[in-house]
Formats: sequence, C-alpha cells, structure tokens
Amino acid sequence: MLVFVSGRAVAALTLSNRLLDLLTDNLPALCHPVKMNRLNHLAVCAATSILYLIAAPTSAQDKGQDEEQGMPVECLASSSSATVEDGSSSCEQLYPPQDFPSQDPDAYSSPWRVGFGAGYGQRTNPLINSDNINIYGIVQLSYFGDHFFFDNGDIGWFMADGPDWSANLIAGVGGERSFFSTLNDNPVGFAPDGHTGINGQPSNHDDHSKYPEPEAPDRDYVIDGGLELLYQWHESELQVQLLTDISDKHHGQEVWVSWALPQQWGRFSFHPSIGVTWMSADTANYYYGVKESEAQPGLPAYDVNDAFNYFARLSMSYRLTEHWQLVSVLQYEQLADDIADSPSVVDDHVVTSFLGLYYEF
Repeated sequence: MLVFVSGRAVAALTLSNRLLDLLTDNLPALCHPVKMNRLNHLAVCAATSILYLIAAPTSAQDKGQDEEQGMPVECLASSSSATVEDGSSSCEQLYPPQDFPSQDPDAYSSPWRVGFGAGYGQRTNPLINSDNINIYGIVQLSYFGDHFFFDNGDIGWFMADGPDWSANLIAGVGGERSFFSTLNDNPVGFAPDGHTGINGQPSNHDDHSKYPEPEAPDRDYVIDGGLELLYQWHESELQVQLLTDISDKHHGQEVWVSWALPQQWGRFSFHPSIGVTWMSADTANYYYGVKESEAQPGLPAYDVNDAFNYFARLSMSYRLTEHWQLVSVLQYEQLADDIADSPSVVDDHVVTSFLGLYYEF
C-alpha cells in the first residue's frame, strides 16, 4: 500500500516495488559482483535461517497449536498492565506481538529509509554480444521530507496530494542505460546474416573473420524528468510517470504505467503487478536504433519507431525479524516488435530475478 505520513501520499510505494526498481533501473550504480566465497557464505546463512524457521515455532498461533495437540503452555491473559501475583507468566510475556514496526507505515518516525541486501539474481540482456547482468547486492537509500524526497537515485518534489493520491515532480537516470553498462568483452560470435554487409547490402567479402563481432552502439546516461501520479484504490496501487529527456541526449518522451495488488498474510508479503512502457520514436531509436555512422558488417543501420513494452512481475518477502527479510523478485518484460527487430537486439524479452536476504535499519 502507499505510505501515508500526516495525510500525504508519499512517493514511495511498497518496499518490494522499491527493491524491484533497484534491480532494474539502478544496476550500474548499486550492483557489483562479489567473490563467490561470499555468495556461498550467504547461501549457508539463508539456508540456516530457513531451517530455523521450519524447526521452531515463531508465533503465538504456532504455540497455540501445540496446546491443542496435548502440550499445554500455561499463561495468564490480561488486558491490563497489573502485575501477575501468582508467579505465572503473562501471555504477553510468553508470546509478544509479531507485528514488526517496519510493517506499519505509521511506526516510522525518521524520514530516512536505509537498507541493504545480498543474494543472487540476474537480468537478461537483449543486446547482441553482451553479458547478462548478474545481481549480487542491492542498496536502499531514501529520504522523504515534507516537500522534497530522494529515492535510490531519483529526486522529487511533492506537488499536491489527497487522501488517496499524490502528484510529484521527479527526475532520475533512464533505466534502459543499464543494458549498455555490461557489454561483453568476449563476443559470442553472433552475426545476423553471414552474407549481409553495411545497410543490409551483400558484402564483397565472404570471410567475415577479419571483422570484429558487432556490438550494440554505446549510449550515454540520460536524465529523465517529469510528472509522477500515485493513486490508491481499495487495495490496489496505480503508478504513472510521464517523462521527457532533460539531459539533451535524445529529446524523447516516455510513459510508464504500473498497476499492483499487494497482499499481506502474516509474515508473508506478495506484490503482483502488471504494466506497460511507451517510448517515443526518439527514445526507442536512441537506445535500440543503429545510426548510419554506427553501421558495420553484421550491424546494418536501423530506425526504431515509437514502441510499447509490457511487463508482469511478482515480488515476495518473508519477514524473519524486525529488520531482516527474505526477498525474491521475478519480472518478465516483452519488448515491442520494432525493438526486437533491431539488428542490435537478439532477444525479444527481458527477465529479471533475484533471491536474497535484506536488512533495513
């Protein structure tokens, strides 16, 4: 659900939504590989935590089930703070409430949100001769003041709000740039057509071994800015971003729409969502087109029109303690046909996944 502070719908949605943004939009700045021995250590830690949760009762409900099975646990239930005089323990002492403060938005007193996660995940890279993006860690750093907010690299300004909606001005780095930060240094030998030369014309050379394997043209970081609208209807969340290039790189526009239906069952949180991204021709062509000056054997010039990408995602978390969570994310994004047909693209979809432990201060 939306986080509300003094009647204001704060720009951040749920924790799982922010974690997914970290995995997809801010990978170059926040996610770097670590040594495998640390990954093995994390796997042991995660396995130990899961075994502990399976082996030991973790709530009053679990222990209540023990009582029903012939293993009574004596305690005194009391609605007052009076001292128990007969020496018996109170139920409140034996079974403290399991609702952690971080699950209640009203419990937050600080405008800061700081956390980190470690685990393993991957984002597939649709560009030619490029590595998939491995994800070993995530960092959460956010600040939400009365008017200004900073959320994992995005900055914004609260414009207006109501009981269940908020409108904000935002700016941040374009997410498509992450694909161009991990181009493969060891090409995999892809060539779309062994007899195709520049601009799709037949090549005069049958032997292409003298040419380097083509790579997608590099692209600069783009700063997008615009309007963000957040709306909560019953238990669902709607997020809309209307963005334009403010860094003078491609002068294009982008519209991002997401609808989510978060659910909470005890310690489990589920956040399914679907969405669509529209990119203008200038935006799509900047990231996935090939200019005449960039054409080479196996990579002919290509122009991309405006395009719609669709995505579905599911993020889940299990709260271990007040600060620790086991988190997972899976997203599938279907690229537009005009993008998938580009000679710089080899896959028509992008899959993002992550599983790990997350700690929030």
